[in-house]
Amino acid sequence: MKVEDTTTEGIRGWGCTPTGDPPPAAVTNTSNATPSSCLPVWVTRGWKRNLLYGIIVLLMVLVFMNIALTLWIISTLKLTARGIGPITIIKDGVHLDGQVWIVDKLVASTISSQAALPITLHSHRNFSVVVSEPGHVNQAKVVIKRDVIECSGQVFEVRDAKGGEVFYASREEVRVSAEALTLDGAGGLTVKSALQTPIVRAPPGSDLQLESLTRRLDVRAPQSIFLESRAGGIDITSHSNITLKSDVGAIKLHASNIIIHNLIEASVTDVPQKRTWGRKVYQLCACASGKLFLAAPESICAMHDHDTELCR
Repeated sequence: MKVEDTTTEGIRGWGCTPTGDPPPAAVTNTSNATPSSCLPVWVTRGWKRNLLYGIIVLLMVLVFMNIALTLWIISTLKLTARGIGPITIIKDGVHLDGQVWIVDKLVASTISSQAALPITLHSHRNFSVVVSEPGHVNQAKVVIKRDVIECSGQVFEVRDAKGGEVFYASREEVRVSAEALTLDGAGGLTVKSALQTPIVRAPPGSDLQLESLTRRLDVRAPQSIFLESRAGGIDITSHSNITLKSDVGAIKLHASNIIIHNLIEASVTDVPQKRTWGRKVYQLCACASGKLFLAAPESICAMHDHDTELCR
């Protein structure tokens, strides 16, 4: 009885059988039986091979995930053999379709639009174009703000389609090379120093006025001054005197009719007039001071001594 108890206690707890339960009948004769285990047989036998299969399966999953992610990126960015989405790489540069948003700076040698299509540059605050070289202080810059356009540089030039100069501005001079400079404003042209021009003319159907509001107006030329009005008259009006002076030559008036209004007429003559009733014909006389007055045609250019108003 003691031997059987010892054998029974030694078999309990063998393998995966709980220690509190009696072993099955087949276990009693275990002299030639193989020990059992909790894990499956395919796990306990060839674990290195199983580990290698697991690694291969994991690598296959990662490869398929990478392929799927690559295809998703290509479809999202619209990658092609010639570019990325609206960006197409061409022989001379990059071709863009649609709108382009530039966050920081754009550096390019040439920016052009497609044939027969405009190009629009839009900025929320300001738009700046800067041309400079490293290490040089002098630079050309154009800044377009909301209500101001600023240009800075040594020289500002405007040229036509043929390359001819139209406008030139620098610190020393401002030159307009066009055929005519037209100002349509009501105030005209205000010059603080001097205006040098070969010709001053008004547009067709308009009057030409040279006016100085508070100071005098000087018209000077090294050779001659020519005033011409082909379809109308020329009026010179002054609040004070008008002086025509020639230092060397003479003052010539070439006209078929020369009329001088409001000249003073001499009231007394030495010779009485004959056959001049109803006719207003006079002779033009001059005082020693150069003042002109009228006299009767048959009288002498003279005046009485007590007449102080005629030649004063």
